[in-house]
Amino acid sequence: MDNRPIGLLDSGVGGLTVVKKVIQKLPNESTVFIGDNAHIPYGDKTNEEVIALTRRSVKFLLNKNVKLIIFACNTATAAAMDVIQDEIKPQIIGVIQSGSLAAARTTKNKKVAVVATNVTVASHAYKKEIRFRDPNIQVTELAAPKLVPLVENGADYESCLKAVQESLLSLKGKDFDTLVLGCTHYPIIRKEFAETVNKNVQIVDPADQVAQYTFNVMRRDGLFSDDSVKPVHAYYTTGDEKKVDKLGRSFLNDPSFIAKHIDSEKDNG
Repeated sequence: MDNRPIGLLDSGVGGLTVVKKVIQKLPNESTVFIGDNAHIPYGDKTNEEVIALTRRSVKFLLNKNVKLIIFACNTATAAAMDVIQDEIKPQIIGVIQSGSLAAARTTKNKKVAVVATNVTVASHAYKKEIRFRDPNIQVTELAAPKLVPLVENGADYESCLKAVQESLLSLKGKDFDTLVLGCTHYPIIRKEFAETVNKNVQIVDPADQVAQYTFNVMRRDGLFSDDSVKPVHAYYTTGDEKKVDKLGRSFLNDPSFIAKHIDSEKDNG
């Protein structure tokens, strides 16, 4: 038994899509989430900048004595996961590997589209991971940099729908049957994606597979908490905690959701 919490990090509120699935899959586990909202979006930064910012969040989580860390951010997974895993002892679980596995299992016609941030697309991480699992799958990658700021600012349905439609224009006429939401912010506007793509297209949210993989790792390594201990969920942000509170309460359907503001450059837990 290991009663330490699971650590999760993201550039902003998108990581809450992973937190939600992890809590559902592992209801006896405590969690600590840090969203680096002050520096969003990560998708427009250099790899070096993403690594440096992610390293700060990892340090914060390590000071919270987490037993493993989930990179609930595709951009951080693509740019920083391998580098930082070599620097720390706790295992890091990323979203790209899980999302790629889910996509490879889902597609029937061997044609997959991935919509993600600039950094994730430039890394070709999804294409590599999906084709590693099945070299016959054709992968189309598309960057959609407009979407994360809209989600972070709680934009209305019509604004998000218009932005999704504009972002996916280049996919028109392509007969992919699977769409991977390659940014953890995107499942928050999943309805807008479903409205835009063909009704026969399967939408993959990597968070589902991340939660299952985390469960498998914890079972393998004996990391489950004692089920007699009540789980605690803590949320931190480097940005505007009131804005995060509003989004967090809505998305997690938890009126008690409260995010604590931290200064990522000074507060190490």
